Amino acid sequence: MIRLVLSDLDATLIWRDDHVITPFALDAIRTLREAGVHFAPCTGRIYRDLPQMFAGDETACSTAVTSNGQLVYLDGELVEKVELDHDELVRVAAELAGVDDAYLVVEYGGEKVAVGADLAYVLAHPDNFWRVETAVPVVPDDPCYKANVRVVGSFGRCQEVAALLGSRLAALDFVCPMPGTPHIDITPHGFGKDHGGDFLMERLGLTPDEVCCFGDAENDLAVLRHYENSVAVANAVPVVRECARYHIGPADEESVARALLDIAEATSSGRMPSFMCDNGDGFD
Repeated sequence: MIRLVLSDLDATLIWRDDHVITPFALDAIRTLREAGVHFAPCTGRIYRDLPQMFAGDETACSTAVTSNGQLVYLDGELVEKVELDHDELVRVAAELAGVDDAYLVVEYGGEKVAVGADLAYVLAHPDNFWRVETAVPVVPDDPCYKANVRVVGSFGRCQEVAALLGSRLAALDFVCPMPGTPHIDITPHGFGKDHGGDFLMERLGLTPDEVCCFGDAENDLAVLRHYENSVAVANAVPVVRECARYHIGPADEESVARALLDIAEATSSGRMPSFMCDNGDGFD
């Protein structure tokens, strides 16, 4: 039976343009929790973003894997943190100094800071620098648990910059987390959401076969490859669809919320969900 659900947010559980969960999906999470199944957002976003995305229901997101697994929360308490190496971030900023329209953004205590960018330029591109209101010349010395590269250009250009950085900085991984959105997540090499998933699983006394994960983008690959009960939404990028064991409909048809209700009913009845009993085809 499924006892822990790890779900990506953007273009997976949450699909609206305002990045806020629907009432139907929020009710599905409550039903899931009432059935005794733990629910955790499993996202590249920071914890501070979650209450707004969950329509103010902090209980629904109090247990979470954030910053691509670098920060893990259990019932609102920070229980795991993995810091990005400061010297490596300095190297990222140095590499980007020679790249047009691409800048490092680091986060400290929930504040997003652009490195090496002119603040007027940042403020002139709000879609690319979402919630970035500060610019500094060099990487601050404070511990950093979330960083990415913002690219003012096409998604194809974003992928080019990610490939360039990956070829020059072996200690870090560079992944484009959201198709069509030109920014690049930075994590320690070989590190992913699966680290946070395993940390929660062990703290809750569960086993891998009791974990189910949902995703759509490249930063979900680590967790989807790690757990056998992996699920891709229909709008997932091809490599994610190929990786996942099970497949459901698109995010904008509430497919993840419907799957959560299926899991809740199945766990209450002592069985596996019906969408996992269709030879990997799931439901549409």
